[in-house]
Amino acid sequence: MTAAEPRGQDAKGSHRERKRARTWAAIHLAAAESAAVHDRLSDVTVEAVAERAEISPRTFFNYFRSKEDAVLGQQAPVIHDDIADDFHIEAGDDLVEKVAFLLLAVFRTSVHRLITYGEYVTLLDRHPELARRRLQHIDAVEALVADLVTARLAESQAPGTSPGGHGGHTVEETALLIVTVAGAVMRTAMAPVLDLRNGTEGDADSVLRRTCAHFREVTRA
Repeated sequence: MTAAEPRGQDAKGSHRERKRARTWAAIHLAAAESAAVHDRLSDVTVEAVAERAEISPRTFFNYFRSKEDAVLGQQAPVIHDDIADDFHIEAGDDLVEKVAFLLLAVFRTSVHRLITYGEYVTLLDRHPELARRRLQHIDAVEALVADLVTARLAESQAPGTSPGGHGGHTVEETALLIVTVAGAVMRTAMAPVLDLRNGTEGDADSVLRRTCAHFREVTRA
């Protein structure tokens, strides 16, 4: 497989960080390459991936929760402090757009695919288990973001929300609604961003911004 430039992995940093990044990449590529040559994902074992990456099976689980995550190049999503600190809700905010960009930011920190998009799609088509795992990953990202949006809505006392609820709806329910809609907008935006014809990715930020504008036009028409 052809390794693409890592996204989210800082080329700088300490020797330990660089070594960890190299090990992470070796496991990810070994898993993706193994999945590419097997018709069944069940034939790809953690032990075989570890041997191919020249690590121990125990080390594998220090980097990935499952072989599916290793193939996809994804790790457990977290909201880093700088992302959380930068996210605030103020009067007049377009909450769908704001949360869509928050989802994108969190997703970017948890997925560092080193294979081309064409290879990625081929693997998803070859092994349906990977598509299911990707959806589970997106659900995990949305659940994390919903918690942060709930906290920020409570802090902002945004119209239509309050800790005790408004109109029969709690802050948690309002946050879940916003995240669900923003997630749909983000997934819609990602289709044209990922260009299967040449295996490259477009400018996600600008495409997402245009999709959010389209969503506003449709809902306000």
